[in-house]
Amino acid sequence: MKLKEIANITGGTIKGNLNVNVERFEFDSRKVTRKTLFIPLKGNRDGHNFIDDAAKRGAAATLSEKELKPILPTIHVENTMEAFKKIALHKREIFSGNVIGITGSVGKTTTKELLTYVLSKFSTVHSNVESYNNLLGITHTLANLKKCSVYIQEIGTNSPGEVATLTEMVKPHIGVVTAVEPGHLEGFKTFENLLKEKFSLIENTEVKIAPSHLAKEKNILTFGKGGTAEIIEAHFYPEKTLFTAKINSKTVNGQVNIPGRGILNAILITLLIGNVLNIPPEEIVEIVKTFKPPKWRMEIVKFGSITLIRDYYNANPASMKNAIDVLSLYETPKVAVLGEMLELGSHSEKLHRDIGKYLSEKGIEEALFFGKNSVFYLSNFNGRGYHFNNRDEFLQFLKTFDFSGKTVLIKGSRGNKLEEVETIIRERFQ
Repeated sequence: MKLKEIANITGGTIKGNLNVNVERFEFDSRKVTRKTLFIPLKGNRDGHNFIDDAAKRGAAATLSEKELKPILPTIHVENTMEAFKKIALHKREIFSGNVIGITGSVGKTTTKELLTYVLSKFSTVHSNVESYNNLLGITHTLANLKKCSVYIQEIGTNSPGEVATLTEMVKPHIGVVTAVEPGHLEGFKTFENLLKEKFSLIENTEVKIAPSHLAKEKNILTFGKGGTAEIIEAHFYPEKTLFTAKINSKTVNGQVNIPGRGILNAILITLLIGNVLNIPPEEIVEIVKTFKPPKWRMEIVKFGSITLIRDYYNANPASMKNAIDVLSLYETPKVAVLGEMLELGSHSEKLHRDIGKYLSEKGIEEALFFGKNSVFYLSNFNGRGYHFNNRDEFLQFLKTFDFSGKTVLIKGSRGNKLEEVETIIRERFQ
């Protein structure tokens, strides 16, 4: 896009070369490369303070709410975030491919990654990077939308009305609800409010996909027990899952090199969307065999005598139980390192106690708990447990704890920053 076209879209005025060519839009100056338009946003830090840095990294131009020295060609706008959204909405307006929107309490990113992996074997696919699923992430993804046949977008929420607002931006043709489980209850208060929020994604989509036990309308394609697509049989192993799936009246056998029940819904959703797009299920399950999990989501790594289950991108009760199920599959001594589950509101104590009990039921021998609410894990855990509120004390204890020869699950909400746990274990045993 030429700078003058972007100025027309945003209603801004240009200082500098009108014909500068822009191929990317970035709000993080560290990610700026040549032909990038830098978007300085005002938040905890003012992005205008990083325009110099963006220029040094090769930015072609910048937006700005302020009068600047002529470092770069500049489009002056009243509000840089609103201008960024106008660019994103313009890109969506001119996009002519299929759009898939995905929401849910668990499984959004894994489903998005699996769909991207499978569908890219048949057509060109663009999907959001990492978990860019909020207003800023979706704006960034749409603004950078490439020419392709399929665009896949996660849509997240932690407050009422957010899914509907973001769905209006994405305008998906195919809408997917992966699951609705207790999570973000602090913002929604009740499960019913959360359910309504998630299902708002599929209210106006041409194709609607949702769990069979939650779908009330007849025009929804369902997955799960008794659904349009369901798992007939599954066998779980420490580092793979074997399954038999049925879609409509056809049965297929498959394998995925990811442990646990959590991956199965993503496979069923992929089979349903494949059916909509006329991709044979036999071809889909063959591709699924080589799929690898997204970063920090049920990744199995080994070093020294340690087997590590890296599942610390986020946590709620459903994903926590799935991770504990995987840990329980191992015959070696088992240790769970769990951070607290955040944003559960008044339900937090009970849901943490439930996880402590679940650890005991699954035969987990040792557990290390970090965070204020994780003390409730400890109160219901029958194994050898340790609880820490102080981060420094927790990290120091990790440096002395005997992990040797054990399988270690690391799981918690992002606020716990449990990647530091892996760093310490690697330093000791790798």
